[in-house]
Parts: sequence; C-alpha cells; structure tokens
Amino acid sequence: MILGLLSFKVAAQSLHPTPPHHPQIAVVLAGGGAKGAAHIGVLKALEDLHVPIDFITGTSMGAFFGGLYATGMSADEIEALIYSVDWNSGYRDRVSRSDRRIRDKEYEDRYQLTTDLGVRWGEIRAYRGLVQGQGMLRILRETSGNLPAFESFDELAIPYRSVATDIVKLEPVILDKGNLADAMMASMSVPGALPPYNLNGRLLVDGGVINNMPVNIAREIGAEVVIAVDISTDYKTEDDFKTFFTVGEQLSNYLVRRSTKEQADTLSDTDFLIRPEVGDMETTEFQKMPEAYVKGYGAVMALKDELEKIALSPGDYQRYIEHKQRVRRQLHYGSNTRIDKLVINNRTHYSDLILENKLNLEPGNTYKSEDIEQRIQDLYALDRFELINYRYSQDDAQQTTLTVDVNEKSWGPNYLNFRFFLEDDFETESQYSLGASFNFTDLNQHGAELRTNVEMGTDKLLEAELYSPFFSHQEVFTTFSVGYADEQRSAPVAGFENTDLSTTTNYLPVNYRQFEFETTIGYQAWLWRELKLGINFTKGSGNYSTLPSYGEIDFRSLGAFINYRIDSLDNYSLPTRGVYLDLKYRVSHDNIKDHQSQIDIESGDDTSHEFQAKFMWAYTEERHTAVVNTDFEWVENKNSTMPINPKEVGGFLNLSGIPRNSLIGQNKAYASLVYRYRWFDNNFGLFTSPFYLGASMEYGGVWTDDSLNYNELPLYVAGSVFAGVDSPLGPIMLAYGQTEQGYNSVYLILGTTFK
Repeated sequence: MILGLLSFKVAAQSLHPTPPHHPQIAVVLAGGGAKGAAHIGVLKALEDLHVPIDFITGTSMGAFFGGLYATGMSADEIEALIYSVDWNSGYRDRVSRSDRRIRDKEYEDRYQLTTDLGVRWGEIRAYRGLVQGQGMLRILRETSGNLPAFESFDELAIPYRSVATDIVKLEPVILDKGNLADAMMASMSVPGALPPYNLNGRLLVDGGVINNMPVNIAREIGAEVVIAVDISTDYKTEDDFKTFFTVGEQLSNYLVRRSTKEQADTLSDTDFLIRPEVGDMETTEFQKMPEAYVKGYGAVMALKDELEKIALSPGDYQRYIEHKQRVRRQLHYGSNTRIDKLVINNRTHYSDLILENKLNLEPGNTYKSEDIEQRIQDLYALDRFELINYRYSQDDAQQTTLTVDVNEKSWGPNYLNFRFFLEDDFETESQYSLGASFNFTDLNQHGAELRTNVEMGTDKLLEAELYSPFFSHQEVFTTFSVGYADEQRSAPVAGFENTDLSTTTNYLPVNYRQFEFETTIGYQAWLWRELKLGINFTKGSGNYSTLPSYGEIDFRSLGAFINYRIDSLDNYSLPTRGVYLDLKYRVSHDNIKDHQSQIDIESGDDTSHEFQAKFMWAYTEERHTAVVNTDFEWVENKNSTMPINPKEVGGFLNLSGIPRNSLIGQNKAYASLVYRYRWFDNNFGLFTSPFYLGASMEYGGVWTDDSLNYNELPLYVAGSVFAGVDSPLGPIMLAYGQTEQGYNSVYLILGTTFK
C-alpha cells in the first residue's frame, strides 16, 4: 500500500505541467454569497489568458466554487450551474407539501404556522439556524459529484484548502482533507441562516469573519504568486438604515471586510488583487449571478497585460489541462461507484429497520446521485430529522462504504405549532380561530405520535390523536382520537327547509357541541394515497344560542366508515399543481331527541347513510393557474328541526357574496373554477410570497329536504375577484364577491381556513 502511494505521488509529480522555473500560482477566492459568481468569471478569464492555477483556497462561496474547480471542472462547466441550480433551495429545508404523508399534509393545512418549537418539561427550545442545511448539502453533493473522502485535498486536480471558523474556540480551521462537500459546507455555514456544522467533533461556521480571503493559507502550501479575488459588499449609507436588520448587516460586513483587508495587506508587488464591481449586490441576489460572472471576467481582463507575464505558452497550457483531466478521470464519483457496504448511523428514536426500509439501499448496487438524493428526501419528509447526510469512503482493499448519518432534531422530540385564521366581510361578525398544537413524537421506535390540539375563537376545539404504525415500514397504522367541539352556525329564522339567499340576512345563531371518539386502521403504501377504515361515536347537542329552549336537540351517532384519499397538491389554499380526491362513505345508527316535541326521532329505520366526495385539480402554465373544485355531501336525515351534521356554504370561494357559513343544511353540492395570475414572485431567498390577482365562478348550495328533485334544489351562481399574497402566515387576501341575486360582500382573509 505504501509503495502504491509513493508511486502515485511520483507519477503525479512527473505529470506536473508547469515549466521548472515557472512560479507556483494560487488563486484565493473570498466569500460573498451570490456575488461569488464573479469567481467563475475570474477563472474563465484566467483560462482564456492561459494562466495556470497550481493551488486554490477559498472561504464560504469561494470555498464552494474553488472546490468545484479543484476537481478539474472547467469554468464553463461551473458557469452552467448558475442557471441549472436552484440556489434559493439551499436556504429552504421544508419538504414541499406534495412530498409529505397524507396525515402530515392535513395537519399542516390547519396548523400552518409551523414554528416547530421544541417542547420539553419546563423548557421551550428553538433550532440553531433558520434552516438546517439539508437543501444546501444536496446542492454541494450533487454539484461536486459525491466524491469519497480524501487523505489530502492535494489528491485533487488542483490542491485545495477551505477555511471555516470554530464557533466555540473562535479560531480559524483549515480543512485540507476528508469529504469535499463537508469542507465546503463548513465554510459556507453562515451563522443565523445555517446552524454550526459538526465536523470531526468541532462546531464550524463560515470562515468569513476570521479569514474571508485566505492568502496566508495559499502561501503556506507553496504559492509564489497569489491572485486574490475580493468581492466585499459596500458599506451601508445613512439612508439604508431603515430596519433593525441593517445594523447587524453593517457590523457583519465590517468584520468580514476587516479580515479581507488584513489578508490583502500581505500581498506583494508580484501578486494580483482582483476586485470585481459587485459591492452593491446583495449576498442572496442569486438572480444577478450572471451579471457577477461578467464583472469577474472583466476585472481580470483589465489586468490582461500584467497577467500575461505569468501565462503559459499554448503548448504548455494544453499539457497543464491534460494533466488536470487525467487526475479528474482517476476520481471516484458516487454515481459510478458500486456500494460494497452500507452503514446507517442512527441517532434517532426510530428503529434501524424503519430507516433501512425508507432508504431502501442495497449493497452490491450502483446508484445515481439523483436516486440517492430522492431516497434521502423521502426519509427527510417525515420531518423529524435535523440533518441527513451521507458520504462514500474506500478502505485499503478498495471496498466502498456508503455511510448515512441520520440525526434527529436536537431541539425535539416534542414540537409546538400554531394556527391563525380570520375572515371578515365588514358587515357580520368576524370569523376567527387561534390554535396551538403539541406533537409528541418520541413514543416508540416504530414512529408512534400523539397530537393534542387546542383552538379558541368562533369555533372551539379540544382534541387528541394517537397515531401508531404496526410495522417498521409504516404502511399499516392505527389511530385513536377523542375530541370536543363547540361550533357556531347561522340558521335561517324561517327554518332549515328554507335555504334561500334572503335568509342570510335574517338568521339566528346556532351552537353545536359534540364529543367524538374515533378509531381507525389505515394503509398508506404510496406517498399520495391513503385508505382508512374506522368506527366513530358522536354525542352532542344543538340549540339556538339566543333561544336555548327552542329547537334544542340531543343526538348520538355510532357508525363505521371507509375513507380513501389522494392528495398531491403542492398547496391546499393556493395550489399550483396536483390533484386532491377525498371519498368517504359512512353508515351509522342515529338517535335524535327533539326537546321541543319531547320525543326521540328514531321511528322506522334509524340507519343513516352518508356519502362525501371532494375533488380539486390545479394546473399551472407559466404565471397562469386554473383550479377546479367540486364538493358533494349527502346524508339521510330524519330531523327537520335541525341537521345534526350540518354542511355550510358562504364566504370567499365558498359561494362568494354572502357571509361565511351563512347557509347550512344537511346536504351540499358545490363547484367552482378559480383563475389566478402570479403577478409578482416576491422572492426573499429563505421564502417566497407570490402576489396573485384572480377571479372565480361558483355554483352550489345546501338543502335539508331529501324529497327535492334536482331542478328544485336551492343552487346559486356566484363569483369573485381578488388580490393577495401567499405569505409565511398563510394567504392574505382582499376579495369582492357577488351572487346572481345581487348579494355582495367584501372580504378580508388572513390565514387558512380548514377543509
């Protein structure tokens, strides 16, 4: 083995392309976020001038582009990444809704304020970064080719070093070996945005504060001529101080620029300092990366005459390129590597078998990087992990091991999320809801969870649900839930047989209070589909809140149901793509007591049959989105005084033009077609808040009398126009709706309603 290493080193030295007396040249790339695209332009210009690069060092984004170039990639190959990589995804870890389990989708549709705060006895804990780095690691692994660990980064086509900061000891850390993606990630972990990166037992963050342009490191590894690239941000002016964030940005920029200047001051007359004009560009303006590239290229070409003095002849430069490509071909890229052994470092409460089943990786196979990343993402979609990382390594026998590190959220295992909703039509009482949900996850190794929900407002809710998979694959599960609800509805004074729109201005408030117990067994072998069989028991009462002795009923219902759901929507409130189908059939034994008549309503056959079908389909072409929605709910009912399981219409996009839930009945038929135009994207990097303009056409209504023919059903035409944004708090909409009879309303909606 030792002889093999010596022969490799001798061969590498014999292939060194530069003439014996040519100076050893190092390129030093400073950090600067999206401005780092200027580095690619610099590298491209040096290639065009035939200036060789013998060493490369970098910090933060400089460490990333420098690392890619060190593998032997050309500037043109790296430039292509400007356009093909979704850079903002590096700062977004949330798994998209369409990739979540059905139960998680339903949960987050309701409790949309996903603070994900950790809850322990007497303690609330938060995460250490706005994101945990899962998205950023995926970018680094895929772009660098999933290379195995190196004994030294001198084994790359160009010897390479990156710089990070030990946040505990507050000292620089030079990364000169190991996994290339790790070296990049540690140097790019911007404090606050990304958590410290745990590497070899040290907590590492962005090296920019301590050494943003590591000229000294280039000297230490043998550089005789240094080409340093400074992409510092301009200081803020007095007019820029408009938010409290600006102060922190200014101080951070000062520290980074100070370390950059300290390194720049060490440059000699034979060195070069390149300063592309990107100082006015923000570090997260990834859409401006092509402009930065051009400015980097131009900054080098402005020094063309001086740089040509250290350039190689065409023949020598070609030999230099051929040497880099020979070394590159010797690298073992993940997509071409056969896995001989799989190791899963399980740092979670889940069993090893669950992780193995989710990843479904088998030794003896070769996997494309995209395939492994998708499997990692499928596991991460459980949303119980802080970071899932993987790496290749080779032993002395050239056996390849794939090691997967699965780390549970360090601030868990119990989490707190919230709900907020408001709809106001400026005429009737506002409809609102404030809620909190506690999710307890560390119950057993199969992934059992307990969710407890509390809501106050127009409607009140207390409920708890225990979810427990039967097996490690989690395809078969059972749930048990218990809940209490107190809901308000608007009942027409003329009685429930009359659901004419005129009754929405002449109504009585009705309270529904009920306890419900439910147990189910479910099957979800596919991410977007779920089948459940269940039994539930409901006991409750309904009465007019202003006339409690009139029309009061008590009811009990014991039933069994089957529920099948398909859900691939990317967003339930404002979908742009996907399908939603929810089918449910329930058969029950009902007992209803009318206090006004003092009799039990259970004469004849007291078996009820209920059928529900809801369908949504969303399609987007460029900035135009169409959403089709249908909702049909029918139930047998013997109670003409007051329906025990009321359906409602009214409110924005639910028969716009009348107050929210102002028409109730036992049965419902509703359909709508919604068009949205995405006017502005409002891309803030960590999140987006698109601004929409739209309109809807709606048709539907509710009724209680089962004897009505279709042409007798009280169905109405309505429509709306609206404008709003999809914010981190949920939709914020201002809308105007009108029915065919001339009823109209103006709506202000904050947050998400619940299906």
